[in-house]
Amino acid sequence: MSVRLLAGRYELIEKIGDGGMAVVYKARCRLLNRFVAVKILKPEFTKDLKIIESFRRESQAAASLAHPNIVNVFDVGREGNIHYIVMELIEGRVLSEVIQEDGPIDYRRALEIGRQIASALSLAHKNHIIHRDVKPHNILITADGTAKITDFGIAKAMDATAVEGSSSTIMGSVHYFSPEQARGGYVDEKSDIYSLGIVLYEMVTGKVPFDGDNAVSVALMHINEEITPPSQLVEGLPVAVENIIMKATNKYSINRYASADEMLEAMKNADIIANIVGSSESSSRTSSRDQSASNGEKANEGKEKAAETMAEKKKRKFRINKIKVAAAIAALVLAIPVSGLILSGIAALGEADEVKVPDLRGLSVEEAETTLEEVGLVLKEGDQVIDYDLEAGLIVSQDPEAGSMIKEGKTITVSISKGAREGAVPNLVGKSFQDAVFLLDRYGYTQGTVTVEASQLPKDIVIRQSPESGTEAKPGSPINIVVSEGPKTALPTLVGMTLEQAKEALAPLGLEIGEIGYEMSGVYAKDIIIWQQELDSSAIKPGAKVNIKISTGNEPAGSKSIALDIDYSRAENQVFYLTVTVNDETGTYNVISREQRIKDNDSEILSLSGTGKGSVTVIFDDTVVMQKAVDFNTGTLN
Repeated sequence: MSVRLLAGRYELIEKIGDGGMAVVYKARCRLLNRFVAVKILKPEFTKDLKIIESFRRESQAAASLAHPNIVNVFDVGREGNIHYIVMELIEGRVLSEVIQEDGPIDYRRALEIGRQIASALSLAHKNHIIHRDVKPHNILITADGTAKITDFGIAKAMDATAVEGSSSTIMGSVHYFSPEQARGGYVDEKSDIYSLGIVLYEMVTGKVPFDGDNAVSVALMHINEEITPPSQLVEGLPVAVENIIMKATNKYSINRYASADEMLEAMKNADIIANIVGSSESSSRTSSRDQSASNGEKANEGKEKAAETMAEKKKRKFRINKIKVAAAIAALVLAIPVSGLILSGIAALGEADEVKVPDLRGLSVEEAETTLEEVGLVLKEGDQVIDYDLEAGLIVSQDPEAGSMIKEGKTITVSISKGAREGAVPNLVGKSFQDAVFLLDRYGYTQGTVTVEASQLPKDIVIRQSPESGTEAKPGSPINIVVSEGPKTALPTLVGMTLEQAKEALAPLGLEIGEIGYEMSGVYAKDIIIWQQELDSSAIKPGAKVNIKISTGNEPAGSKSIALDIDYSRAENQVFYLTVTVNDETGTYNVISREQRIKDNDSEILSLSGTGKGSVTVIFDDTVVMQKAVDFNTGTLN
């Protein structure tokens, strides 16, 4: 295959990846004589200025990150309508392929990959960059086992449409969404921590914790449903590893790791704890096997030598316990941080009974201490947090959660309310309309406009508010809210279809096309549907009609324009220059003048307009590939 230069220096050699928003090519940089990966934004996104700007801004930010576990970004640019990123070329496999082919992955290997990604996220977070799309599809594993995370550039651009979309790429992302992402709420570093926890879960179990028929149902699972502990799916998974996964994927961000560094430290410690437990168990099993063999060999020496006395059993148990205690002391001598994870791991070596963790939410510190003492647990005061529901001094959350089964003597860390910040708007999202009105009155604000719209949330639940929670506002200020009217029976999405495609989509429901309007559109090509009428669920029944509007392209409604379908298959080069020239009664002019195109993008539809009769000529590089007669009076092309 012939090659083509991009930006005068990158020879595109072959396509090596195709995602939801971009295509990736293997290329050679002529200037530095090295192979690179070139990611090119797909044509359908090049008209969305928001995506383009975010693509450029976030990619430039990612280019500033130099880390062994982040795919290096060498260059970001644009040529014609081609927006591209030049990155380090990684020879290896995508983690999603590794899980599919090798999964479930041994927890030691999973921890090693997790530590590398946590280290990469730590650097990004310190530079105020949130990935927002941590998932196996964005993690590459080199031949020597090094993990590298990529796609910092596109992740943020995709965030606005991540839940509403229905493409396979978005479905892939929503499986790793944090609850706050699924709600469309505030996203910070702890959202990346949640997603990394889901990636760890998938590595050790071979499956994601939540799956469903569509993106919305999976998002709601992240919000409402509890994750099945991975130990129920994987026999022999160390408790220390499970603790990391469950803490990272806590639905409340305050209960997750405070930073990627803290999670990284926990994963380092988990290996040590797992090795201590594994060593002790191995010693116990070896001792038992050796004793059995010895008994078999000496069976004829007498009954008194064929069985252990109670004294011997006690001695053996004491020796094993000494090994456990020595290992724990060695860990402390080596200055291993005694985090909650370490304590839980060491406690697991003891002989203490398990107890059920009581619910401490809403209790004072004194009440909680008394409650825990009764079951042999210890209270530790954690962060003080702003809370709009609980008064200052009351417990907001706890770790481990209520109902967990843990060893006696373990510490329960609690977050304590410091009340609502004075002058700050309370959080109404997710609350019932009645509760929202109560909170507004409690904090001295008034009810503003109330708007009702359909959503997947139950009826009368607040979807959005303005101003947002935490915003400073004077007492008495009105707060506007949007309330759910409950789910509607969904109509097929007709926007983006032709009229014939829309008729086919409605036919199985017994629905028909109603009134058709026409409008200009700078986004949708001519003859593509740009708007559809929404129907209440009660109105979606056989015989109902759906009104639509169809694009007239760049021409005012009622004018005669011509749709020209340009097939890229006749291009000789992978990247080529396109020129389209129109000759009509007013003269000759270029509609497109030497703009770059990618052959693998197959084709495009161009809307032509002009005066009277004439012709249109299509040129790839310097070769004429199409020439047709046009009649702008009748809108025909021959």
